[in-house]
Amino acid sequence: MTQTPPDIHIVDAGGAHELVTVELLRAKGFIEAMGVRSERTFVTNGGEAVELLLSGRGDVAMQIGFGPALKAIAKGAPLKIIAASNLLTVHAIYTQQPDIRRLGDLRGRTVGVGALGALTHQLIYAALVKHGVDPAEVKFVSIGNSATIFQSLLAGEVDAGFGETEVFEHQAHYGVHALADAVLWKELPDFPNQASFATEAALRDKRDAVVRTLAAHALLYRYLQNPASWPDFEAARAIAIPDADPAESRVQWRFYQDNRPFAEDLLLPPEKLDYMQRLNIAMKLQSRMLPFETVADMSLARDALQLLGSTQHTKEARVDG
Repeated sequence: MTQTPPDIHIVDAGGAHELVTVELLRAKGFIEAMGVRSERTFVTNGGEAVELLLSGRGDVAMQIGFGPALKAIAKGAPLKIIAASNLLTVHAIYTQQPDIRRLGDLRGRTVGVGALGALTHQLIYAALVKHGVDPAEVKFVSIGNSATIFQSLLAGEVDAGFGETEVFEHQAHYGVHALADAVLWKELPDFPNQASFATEAALRDKRDAVVRTLAAHALLYRYLQNPASWPDFEAARAIAIPDADPAESRVQWRFYQDNRPFAEDLLLPPEKLDYMQRLNIAMKLQSRMLPFETVADMSLARDALQLLGSTQHTKEARVDG
């Protein structure tokens, strides 16, 4: 029997944060509830997501750093930023070295990042510049996603590297400490951590499926930030990360409750997109600012919100879980 092809092929970052949210999305059936058949591919960074989409092996990237997408659009790639997802970074920079206390101490040291020009590299670049440190004085080592970077740090392969929020309250357990000026959700509150982008072909040929996929993720974001979500989040993290420490799971979930980083309304504010464009220009990844309308199309996000507007889905996500 011929298998029915999916309506949409989603690309996501494959870090711990995304693995858990995608498992929660699956467990709650939000995509199916919106009438969409999907398949999903995980990548390590936004640059890989851009490559998959432009090669026709994906339609939409949902939760991923979008600096590389802006770079590609500036060079004429047929992509659009279509929604916000997680607008506050979950990263800090950690080290085992007692003499590394602040970003300035990273001069001449090795720091683990993802692909150059992708999310973690852009995060540390922005933090270094903010604190008057020339990024050229730091030796960046391209390793992978934040989980892989953190393991490399623990193995002593780099002097400093990224970890996510669940590490922050368990630094002594891992034998690391966060740099005083590199707790990045505090240092870079304006940095838009992740957004969603799609090919123009998908926006033309699969618009309804894209809109419904965005609506499903809006339900996910609303539910994640709902206090009733803890039991399901804990269960999803245990499945997505089998060796997850329950205490760390609670820290991660608490971060979402306290900071509400997810874009429940899906809309990416123009100033957030401009922030990333300015950062791309500073990093010489694009040469000039582009108008919001050239880079982004929020009409699909608005259609998704209208689809949810008076449906029972929204009530269930907000109240019942």
